[in-house]
Parts: sequence; structure tokens; C-alpha cells
Amino acid sequence: MMVKMRRRFDGNALLYYLLMVLILCSYTIPVYMGITLLIPVTSNVTTWILNILAVLVLVATLKPVWNWAQPRVHHLVYALDDPQLEIIGQMSDSLASTSPEESMLSTIAETIARTVKLPYVQLETADGTTATYGTLRNGSDLTHIEITYREEVVGWLDATSRLPKVPLSSSEYALLNSLARQVGITLHAAQMSEALQASREQLVTTREEERRRIRRDLHDGLGPTLASLRMQLGALRRIVRDDPAAAEQLIDELRHDVSAATADIRRLVYELRPPMLDDLGLIAAIKNFKLADAPLQLDVIAPEPMPRLPAAVEVAVYRIAGEAIHNVVKHAQATTCVVEIQVETGQLTLSVTDDGHFLPDGHTAGVGLHSMYERAAELGGTFSIQPATAGGTHIVVHLPLES
Repeated sequence: MMVKMRRRFDGNALLYYLLMVLILCSYTIPVYMGITLLIPVTSNVTTWILNILAVLVLVATLKPVWNWAQPRVHHLVYALDDPQLEIIGQMSDSLASTSPEESMLSTIAETIARTVKLPYVQLETADGTTATYGTLRNGSDLTHIEITYREEVVGWLDATSRLPKVPLSSSEYALLNSLARQVGITLHAAQMSEALQASREQLVTTREEERRRIRRDLHDGLGPTLASLRMQLGALRRIVRDDPAAAEQLIDELRHDVSAATADIRRLVYELRPPMLDDLGLIAAIKNFKLADAPLQLDVIAPEPMPRLPAAVEVAVYRIAGEAIHNVVKHAQATTCVVEIQVETGQLTLSVTDDGHFLPDGHTAGVGLHSMYERAAELGGTFSIQPATAGGTHIVVHLPLES
């Protein structure tokens, strides 16, 4: 019956005050009647004194009775039948039609405030985005709860109780903590969705920039070279009989221009995909890195046979390993460098370790380190650099593999 009554009143305020009045009446009437009936009345003066005594007793005890009854009635009226299930269901329905993060936060804040019946709820994400619902009254104490996802703080939930001097009950606090965990999952999913969208946009931008660069190289490099070759061939045809010496000189120029065009084509092909990966394979291509005159022993440890890798992962491993070896030769003053590749279910691990010098304190990461980090990140992997156990540098790269 009480559940039906609670649902009949929207704000529950009327029910709350009716119950309080009922409790106070149930207390004051018996107390007053008891005082007046237990003490015998002998005159009008005695009746008057008894009335004053009854009022004084009621005044003295009414406040403690109010303090005792208020939180119990408050909990009885505002308690939820199945709070977590109800709120999560309403939150899911509301979020189904919401996409921007700020709107999503507002929807969550409103849903929590309405279903838990709190006057004020504020949500704040780790990047500073906030959303509030309700009014923060003067003198209200904020309950502050961290919103976490896998032990990482992704936001905060602040809420006030319905009455300024009545704190949230233990069950309400536990409910908000449980909801904060659900909100953490939602916020993390939203962040991942935004990161995925940003990654897609970056991928499209990078692809178009690469196409523009290749077009420019073809237009400004190979285009004029081929046009010049065509003109020189026409001139050669005219002078080959009349001036053999000039024809021979022109042939030498043609050979030089053809060599330059071939070099341009090879450069473009190498930038698209290193040819050695197809000619030699990944492991042999890494072993084939030119080390100039550096007295460096290069050891490559890899599975035998090497499993077939996605093209993007193969290129990333080759270029990261090449950049790391280049840094060892140029900066580390090492005598030995070990490149190790491990392929496990769903992941490839590349490590490059040398016995030279680690980066000095205050060293600013150069283009090479940034390049290695970006190549790993664009495939959803990780890059780390730290001192090796026996001195030198230890680089570890984890790259995800398709199942």
C-alpha cells in the first residue's frame, strides 16, 4: 500500500508532510491526554496548571521526536523499490537518443537526480566538461564521489541530500557509488568513440596528404623528366645521322636523365613500402640495415618460421627497428644491439636493446623518437623507452594483431 501511495504523488512532498503531521499528532495527543488524566483535577486552577504542564512537556519533547521521526519518514517516502535497476533502465532509454558528450552528461545528471530524488546533481569529466541538474541550496553539503573505470579516474559525481541537515543514508550513498561505476563505463565508451572518430579523421587526412605529396612528386619530378626525355629523343632522331658526336653526347644526357627518373621511382616505391620486405622478408631486411663503418654487432631474434604479418604491422616493425638501430649507431656508442621480435596471440612485441649510453638527463626527444611513437600509436600500439638493465637503452613496442 505504501508503495502505491508513493507512486501516486509525483514529488512525494505532500506525503512526507502528511506522515510527519500524523506522527506528531500520534505523539502529542496521547501525551496531553495522559498528563491530564493521570493527575486528578480539584479545581479550575488545577486544570489551568495541568494544561500549562502538558504544553511545556510537549514543547520540551517535540524537537527530539521530530529529529527521530524525520530521517525515518524521509527514508520511507523517498526510498526506491529497485533503485539501481530502475535508474540504469531509465538512463539507457535516455542515452539511446543522445550523442554529444555534454548532452549525455546532462541526461545522466537529470536521470540520477529524478530517480534518486535529489535536489542537485553535478557530473564532471576528467577533461573539465560539466553538467548539472537542480539547484544547489545554501548550507547544503556536497557528497563527492569519484567516477572510475578500471582504477582510472574519469570524472566526479557531486550530489546533495534532500534536507540540508540530513545527510545521505548509507543505502543512498552505496547506490550513488554503484551508479558512479556505471557512469564510468558510459564515459569511457564515449571517450573511446570520440577517440575512434578522431583517429578515422586523422587517417583520412594523412591519406589525402600522402596522395597530395605523391601527386606533387610525380608532377614536379617525373613529369618534367619524362617530358624532357621525349624532347631529347626527338632531337636525337634529327641529328643521329648528320652529327654523330652530338648524338653521342645527347645519348649520355639521356642515360643520366633516365637514371634520375629511375631513382625518383625507387624513392617513391620505397616510401610506399620498402622493397626489401618483399625481396628478403622482414627478418633478413632488418639484418640488412646498412650500419656504415660502425663497429656494431647486430643480433636479430625472431620466431622460426616467422608468421605472416599484416602489411601495416610489418612496415611499422621494419621502420621502428631501423630508426632504433640508426639511433644506436649515431648516439649510443654501443658495441652490441639486440633486436627481438615475439609474436603471441593478438600481439607482436618488438624490443631493441643496446649496451651503450642511455639518454642524458634533460634530453629532448627528437624526430626519430617521435616517429617511432607515432608509428606504434597509429596502429593502436604502445611505445616505451627506458634504461637497459646492463646499461644502454631498452625500447619496447607492442602492436596489436588481428585475430
